[in-house]
Amino acid sequence: MSLIVPTRRRPELLRRLLASLAETAARREALEVILVVDADDPESLATAEPRLALRHVVAAPGQTMGHLNMAGYEAARGQYLMLLNDDVTARTPGWDDAIRRCFAAFADDLVLVHVNDLVFQNRLCTFPVVSRTFCELAGGICPRDYIRYRIDDHIEDCFNLLGVLGERRIVYAPSIVFEHANYVENPAGLRQYFSDPEILAVDAPRFEQLLDQRQAIALRMKARIHGRTEVSQRWRRRLEGVQDSLLLRTPDRQKVLTPGGIVEPWELKPSLWQRVRDCARTKGWRGLARALARRVVQRV
Repeated sequence: MSLIVPTRRRPELLRRLLASLAETAARREALEVILVVDADDPESLATAEPRLALRHVVAAPGQTMGHLNMAGYEAARGQYLMLLNDDVTARTPGWDDAIRRCFAAFADDLVLVHVNDLVFQNRLCTFPVVSRTFCELAGGICPRDYIRYRIDDHIEDCFNLLGVLGERRIVYAPSIVFEHANYVENPAGLRQYFSDPEILAVDAPRFEQLLDQRQAIALRMKARIHGRTEVSQRWRRRLEGVQDSLLLRTPDRQKVLTPGGIVEPWELKPSLWQRVRDCARTKGWRGLARALARRVVQRV
Protein backbone atom coordinates (compact mmCIF):
# COMPACT_ATOMS: atom_id res chain seq x y z
CA MET A 1 0.00 0.00 0.00
CA SER A 2 1.32 3.45 -0.96
CA LEU A 3 0.46 6.58 1.02
CA ILE A 4 0.96 9.80 -0.97
CA VAL A 5 1.73 12.83 1.21
CA PRO A 6 2.46 16.24 -0.34
CA THR A 7 4.13 18.36 2.34
CA ARG A 8 5.69 21.79 2.58
CA ARG A 9 7.55 23.30 5.53
CA ARG A 10 5.59 21.60 8.29
CA PRO A 11 8.16 19.08 9.54
CA GLU A 12 6.67 18.75 13.04
CA LEU A 13 3.27 17.83 11.65
CA LEU A 14 4.90 15.48 9.16
CA ARG A 15 6.86 13.70 11.88
CA ARG A 16 3.67 13.30 13.92
CA LEU A 17 1.87 11.76 10.94
CA LEU A 18 4.70 9.34 10.19
CA ALA A 19 5.01 8.27 13.83
CA SER A 20 1.25 7.62 14.02
CA LEU A 21 1.35 5.50 10.88
CA ALA A 22 4.24 3.45 12.22
CA GLU A 23 2.58 2.97 15.60
CA THR A 24 -0.84 1.89 14.28
CA ALA A 25 -0.12 -0.09 11.10
CA ALA A 26 -0.49 -3.85 11.40
CA ARG A 27 2.06 -4.49 8.64
CA ARG A 28 4.54 -1.66 8.40
CA GLU A 29 6.72 -3.70 6.06
CA ALA A 30 3.92 -3.69 3.45
CA LEU A 31 3.64 0.12 3.41
CA GLU A 32 5.50 2.80 1.55
CA VAL A 33 5.06 6.51 2.20
CA ILE A 34 5.69 8.79 -0.77
CA LEU A 35 6.63 12.27 0.46
CA VAL A 36 6.23 14.85 -2.29
CA VAL A 37 8.40 17.77 -1.18
CA ASP A 38 9.30 21.10 -2.76
CA ALA A 39 12.93 21.45 -3.78
CA ASP A 40 13.35 24.51 -1.53
CA ASP A 41 12.27 22.65 1.63
CA PRO A 42 15.40 20.89 2.95
CA GLU A 43 13.97 20.19 6.42
CA SER A 44 11.05 18.19 5.02
CA LEU A 45 13.39 16.42 2.61
CA ALA A 46 15.50 15.36 5.60
CA THR A 47 12.52 14.00 7.57
CA ALA A 48 12.95 10.35 8.48
CA GLU A 49 10.95 7.61 10.22
CA PRO A 50 13.07 4.46 10.56
CA ARG A 51 10.04 2.20 11.07
CA LEU A 52 8.61 3.05 7.65
CA ALA A 53 9.78 2.82 4.06
CA LEU A 54 9.92 6.45 2.93
CA ARG A 55 10.46 7.69 -0.59
CA HIS A 56 11.01 11.35 -1.42
CA VAL A 57 9.78 12.92 -4.64
CA VAL A 58 11.24 16.37 -5.24
CA ALA A 59 8.92 18.86 -6.95
CA ALA A 60 9.36 22.38 -8.22
CA PRO A 61 7.84 24.92 -5.79
CA GLY A 62 4.43 26.32 -6.60
CA GLN A 63 2.87 23.21 -8.18
CA THR A 64 -0.84 22.47 -7.78
CA MET A 65 -1.96 19.82 -5.31
CA GLY A 66 -3.22 17.81 -8.27
CA HIS A 67 0.26 17.87 -9.78
CA LEU A 68 1.88 16.87 -6.48
CA ASN A 69 -0.53 13.96 -5.98
CA MET A 70 0.14 12.76 -9.51
CA ALA A 71 3.90 12.97 -8.94
CA GLY A 72 3.45 10.78 -5.88
CA TYR A 73 1.26 8.35 -7.79
CA GLU A 74 3.81 8.01 -10.59
CA ALA A 75 6.50 7.13 -8.04
CA ALA A 76 4.32 4.72 -6.05
CA ARG A 77 4.54 0.95 -6.35
CA GLY A 78 1.65 -0.24 -4.21
CA GLN A 79 -1.51 -1.90 -5.46
CA TYR A 80 -3.55 0.35 -3.19
CA LEU A 81 -3.01 4.10 -2.92
CA MET A 82 -4.14 6.61 -0.33
CA LEU A 83 -4.07 10.41 -0.58
CA LEU A 84 -3.07 12.04 2.70
CA ASN A 85 -2.19 15.42 4.15
CA ASP A 86 0.66 16.06 6.55
CA ASP A 87 -1.71 17.42 9.23
CA VAL A 88 -3.34 14.03 9.85
CA THR A 89 -2.89 11.56 12.70
CA ALA A 90 -3.71 7.86 12.28
CA ARG A 91 -5.67 6.76 15.37
CA THR A 92 -6.87 3.23 14.63
CA PRO A 93 -4.62 0.20 15.24
CA GLY A 94 -4.66 -2.21 12.30
CA TRP A 95 -6.17 0.31 9.89
CA ASP A 96 -4.16 -1.08 6.99
CA ASP A 97 -5.45 -4.63 7.37
CA ALA A 98 -9.02 -3.31 7.66
CA ILE A 99 -8.59 -1.44 4.38
CA ARG A 100 -7.17 -4.52 2.68
CA ARG A 101 -10.21 -6.52 3.80
CA CYS A 102 -12.46 -4.01 2.06
CA PHE A 103 -10.66 -4.53 -1.23
CA ALA A 104 -10.61 -8.30 -0.74
CA ALA A 105 -14.43 -8.23 -0.77
CA PHE A 106 -14.39 -7.18 -4.46
CA ALA A 107 -12.39 -9.35 -6.85
CA ASP A 108 -11.98 -6.60 -9.47
CA ASP A 109 -10.40 -4.09 -7.00
CA LEU A 110 -12.78 -1.30 -8.10
CA VAL A 111 -13.59 0.06 -4.66
CA LEU A 112 -13.26 3.42 -2.93
CA VAL A 113 -12.49 3.08 0.77
CA HIS A 114 -13.42 6.15 2.77
CA VAL A 115 -11.92 6.63 6.24
CA ASN A 116 -13.26 8.82 9.06
CA ASP A 117 -11.49 12.20 9.32
CA LEU A 118 -13.67 13.33 12.30
CA VAL A 119 -14.59 16.51 10.35
CA PHE A 120 -16.59 15.57 7.26
CA GLN A 121 -16.98 11.94 8.32
CA ASN A 122 -19.49 10.24 6.00
CA ARG A 123 -20.54 13.48 4.27
CA LEU A 124 -17.48 13.63 2.01
CA CYS A 125 -14.77 11.15 1.15
CA THR A 126 -11.58 12.66 2.55
CA PHE A 127 -8.24 10.82 2.28
CA PRO A 128 -9.55 8.32 -0.29
CA VAL A 129 -8.03 4.88 -0.81
CA VAL A 130 -8.28 3.43 -4.32
CA SER A 131 -6.63 0.66 -6.28
CA ARG A 132 -4.10 0.89 -9.06
CA THR A 133 -6.77 -0.67 -11.27
CA PHE A 134 -8.96 2.40 -10.76
CA CYS A 135 -6.05 4.77 -11.41
CA GLU A 136 -5.21 3.04 -14.68
CA LEU A 137 -8.81 3.35 -15.86
CA ALA A 138 -8.90 7.00 -14.73
CA GLY A 139 -5.58 8.01 -16.32
CA GLY A 140 -4.01 8.67 -12.91
CA ILE A 141 -5.12 9.24 -9.35
CA CYS A 142 -6.49 12.74 -10.02
CA PRO A 143 -6.35 15.55 -12.60
CA ARG A 144 -3.28 17.77 -12.26
CA ASP A 145 -5.24 21.01 -12.66
CA TYR A 146 -6.91 21.10 -9.24
CA ILE A 147 -5.12 23.74 -7.18
CA ARG A 148 -6.13 22.38 -3.76
CA TYR A 149 -9.82 21.52 -3.51
CA ARG A 150 -12.23 19.06 -5.14
CA ILE A 151 -9.64 16.28 -5.56
CA ASP A 152 -11.40 14.00 -3.08
CA ASP A 153 -14.74 15.09 -4.55
CA HIS A 154 -13.51 14.18 -8.03
CA ILE A 155 -12.54 10.66 -7.01
CA GLU A 156 -15.71 10.12 -5.01
CA ASP A 157 -17.89 11.36 -7.86
CA CYS A 158 -16.45 8.75 -10.21
CA PHE A 159 -17.77 6.12 -7.81
CA ASN A 160 -21.06 7.96 -7.22
CA LEU A 161 -21.60 7.87 -10.99
CA LEU A 162 -20.73 4.18 -10.96
CA GLY A 163 -23.49 3.85 -8.36
CA VAL A 164 -25.93 5.43 -10.83
CA LEU A 165 -24.99 2.54 -13.10
CA GLY A 166 -25.99 0.05 -10.41
CA GLU A 167 -22.56 -0.64 -8.90
CA ARG A 168 -22.29 0.81 -5.40
CA ARG A 169 -18.59 0.53 -4.62
CA ILE A 170 -17.93 3.11 -1.87
CA VAL A 171 -17.16 1.66 1.57
CA TYR A 172 -17.20 4.08 4.48
CA ALA A 173 -15.18 2.90 7.47
CA PRO A 174 -16.29 4.96 10.49
CA SER A 175 -14.02 3.02 12.83
CA ILE A 176 -10.85 3.78 10.79
CA VAL A 177 -9.97 7.21 12.13
CA PHE A 178 -7.45 9.46 10.39
CA GLU A 179 -7.92 12.62 12.41
CA HIS A 180 -7.58 15.81 10.41
CA ALA A 181 -6.22 18.74 12.41
CA ASN A 182 -7.39 21.41 9.95
CA TYR A 183 -10.68 22.48 11.51
CA VAL A 184 -12.32 25.02 13.77
CA GLU A 185 -14.77 24.15 16.50
CA ASN A 186 -18.12 25.93 16.43
CA PRO A 187 -20.09 26.93 19.56
CA ALA A 188 -21.90 23.59 19.50
CA GLY A 189 -18.58 21.74 19.66
CA LEU A 190 -18.74 20.47 16.06
CA ARG A 191 -15.64 20.46 13.88
CA GLN A 192 -15.90 22.55 10.73
CA TYR A 193 -13.59 23.09 7.77
CA PHE A 194 -13.50 26.34 5.81
CA SER A 195 -12.03 26.59 2.32
CA ASP A 196 -10.03 29.48 0.91
CA PRO A 197 -12.70 31.24 -1.22
CA GLU A 198 -10.24 32.44 -3.86
CA ILE A 199 -8.90 28.94 -4.53
CA LEU A 200 -12.37 27.40 -4.34
CA ALA A 201 -13.55 29.92 -6.95
CA VAL A 202 -11.16 28.23 -9.38
CA ASP A 203 -11.42 24.59 -8.30
CA ALA A 204 -15.22 24.40 -7.96
CA PRO A 205 -15.93 25.38 -11.60
CA ARG A 206 -13.16 23.07 -12.75
CA PHE A 207 -14.88 20.20 -10.93
CA GLU A 208 -18.11 20.97 -12.78
CA GLN A 209 -16.28 21.16 -16.12
CA LEU A 210 -14.81 17.68 -15.60
CA LEU A 211 -18.14 15.89 -15.19
CA ASP A 212 -17.86 14.36 -18.68
CA GLN A 213 -14.44 12.98 -17.76
CA ARG A 214 -15.79 11.40 -14.58
CA GLN A 215 -18.71 9.90 -16.47
CA ALA A 216 -16.28 8.30 -18.93
CA ILE A 217 -14.29 6.84 -16.03
CA ALA A 218 -17.47 5.43 -14.47
CA LEU A 219 -18.39 3.80 -17.79
CA ARG A 220 -14.95 2.21 -18.06
CA MET A 221 -15.26 0.86 -14.51
CA LYS A 222 -18.70 -0.56 -15.25
CA ALA A 223 -17.36 -2.31 -18.34
CA ARG A 224 -14.39 -3.73 -16.39
CA ILE A 225 -16.67 -5.05 -13.65
CA HIS A 226 -18.72 -6.92 -16.25
CA GLY A 227 -15.73 -8.08 -18.31
CA ARG A 228 -16.78 -6.09 -21.37
CA THR A 229 -14.60 -4.26 -23.83
CA GLU A 230 -17.35 -1.93 -25.06
CA VAL A 231 -19.57 0.47 -23.17
CA SER A 232 -23.33 -0.02 -23.39
CA GLN A 233 -25.31 2.84 -24.90
CA ARG A 234 -27.91 2.21 -22.22
CA TRP A 235 -25.28 3.02 -19.58
CA ARG A 236 -24.38 6.21 -21.43
CA ARG A 237 -27.99 7.34 -21.53
CA ARG A 238 -28.36 6.73 -17.81
CA LEU A 239 -25.40 9.00 -17.02
CA GLU A 240 -26.58 11.70 -19.42
CA GLY A 241 -29.33 12.48 -16.93
CA VAL A 242 -26.78 13.45 -14.25
CA GLN A 243 -26.15 17.18 -14.33
CA ASP A 244 -25.44 17.95 -10.65
CA SER A 245 -22.90 15.75 -8.87
CA LEU A 246 -23.90 17.04 -5.44
CA LEU A 247 -27.32 15.44 -5.82
CA LEU A 248 -25.63 12.03 -5.88
CA ARG A 249 -24.36 12.41 -2.30
CA THR A 250 -27.30 10.62 -0.74
CA PRO A 251 -26.94 8.90 2.66
CA ASP A 252 -27.35 5.45 1.11
CA ARG A 253 -24.58 5.84 -1.50
CA GLN A 254 -21.99 4.21 0.78
CA LYS A 255 -21.73 0.73 2.14
CA VAL A 256 -20.44 0.66 5.73
CA LEU A 257 -17.57 -1.33 7.24
CA THR A 258 -18.60 -2.81 10.60
CA PRO A 259 -16.86 -5.31 12.90
CA GLY A 260 -19.01 -7.98 11.28
CA GLY A 261 -18.13 -7.02 7.70
CA ILE A 262 -19.41 -4.69 4.98
CA VAL A 263 -23.13 -3.97 5.25
CA GLU A 264 -25.72 -1.78 3.58
CA PRO A 265 -26.51 1.46 5.43
CA TRP A 266 -30.16 0.54 5.93
CA GLU A 267 -29.08 -2.64 7.72
CA LEU A 268 -27.73 -0.43 10.51
CA LYS A 269 -31.09 1.20 11.13
CA PRO A 270 -33.22 -0.47 13.82
CA SER A 271 -36.41 -2.13 12.65
CA LEU A 272 -39.82 -0.82 13.68
CA TRP A 273 -40.14 -3.61 16.23
CA GLN A 274 -36.72 -2.74 17.71
CA ARG A 275 -37.69 0.94 18.00
CA VAL A 276 -40.95 0.02 19.72
CA ARG A 277 -39.18 -2.36 22.09
CA ASP A 278 -36.46 0.17 22.96
CA CYS A 279 -39.03 2.90 23.58
CA ALA A 280 -41.01 0.60 25.88
CA ARG A 281 -37.86 -0.33 27.79
CA THR A 282 -36.70 3.25 28.33
CA LYS A 283 -40.06 5.05 28.75
CA GLY A 284 -42.42 2.28 29.79
CA TRP A 285 -45.65 1.34 28.09
CA ARG A 286 -47.27 4.66 28.97
CA GLY A 287 -44.32 6.51 27.45
CA LEU A 288 -44.63 4.35 24.35
CA ALA A 289 -48.33 5.16 24.09
CA ARG A 290 -47.61 8.90 24.38
CA ALA A 291 -44.89 8.65 21.70
CA LEU A 292 -47.31 6.88 19.34
CA ALA A 293 -49.99 9.48 20.06
CA ARG A 294 -47.57 12.30 19.21
CA ARG A 295 -46.66 10.58 15.97
CA VAL A 296 -50.36 10.31 15.02
CA VAL A 297 -50.93 14.00 15.82
CA GLN A 298 -47.92 15.05 13.73
CA ARG A 299 -49.26 13.18 10.71
CA VAL A 300 -52.76 14.59 10.95
